[in-house]
Amino acid sequence: MSTLAPVTHVDAPVATDVVRGRALTKRYGEGDVAVDALRGVDVDFAPGSFTAIMGPSGSGKSTLMHILAGLDQPTGGSVEIAGTELAALGDHELTLLRRSKVGFIFQSYNLLPVLTAEENVLLPLRIAGERADPDWLETLIETVRLGDRRTHRPSELSGGQQQRVAVARALITRPAVVFADEPTGNLDSASGRDVLDLLRRAVDEFGQTIVMVTHDAAAAATADRVMFLADGRVVDELTGLGVDDILDRLKALA
Repeated sequence: MSTLAPVTHVDAPVATDVVRGRALTKRYGEGDVAVDALRGVDVDFAPGSFTAIMGPSGSGKSTLMHILAGLDQPTGGSVEIAGTELAALGDHELTLLRRSKVGFIFQSYNLLPVLTAEENVLLPLRIAGERADPDWLETLIETVRLGDRRTHRPSELSGGQQQRVAVARALITRPAVVFADEPTGNLDSASGRDVLDLLRRAVDEFGQTIVMVTHDAAAAATADRVMFLADGRVVDELTGLGVDDILDRLKALA
């Protein structure tokens, strides 16, 4: 496995890892039918870094992301987000941590159809009973280019516009980390590039930490680092890869 230096946003002070996983295992079932989705995974994600997680089907990449995000529990090992050990939290505390420290972007957008674009963006804050910073809201609306669509409901938006709303919603709380699960999976190539450009800007301009699971080599090439999984293990971590390099590595793993 390649040894990597932490990737830090140019304007950010040196800080500890935003997300850290140690000796992570995940087993489904028991006995002869048991399936080990993760087999002793160690991962670190530095502030202001953009990491893509890739691997063949069944490699454990989605399982890893769900465990790192606190959406699932490991069979063994530990996860920390912003210095907080997830296993030490009760259900309510874990919910509060995810609400304040974690942003999510899903393949299926997950917007509420009865709310406008702006109301969907503000939803995490309203659930938490917090008010939006007007300047930050305007910055996000401008960044995702939805100024003329902020009062439109999801049914009145294209797929690309809906995912841009989802990106702004993930960023509105200024989370420690954003987890993106196949964020371009339902989009055409042009809309997909648009969303990836937004994620890249969030890292470069806002210092956001992003962890993205993807099967798309072009999407992964947008990231600073590509982490490759196979059979529940991290088998490589590489930086500065182009699309062809990523495709060659995936072919080798397959």
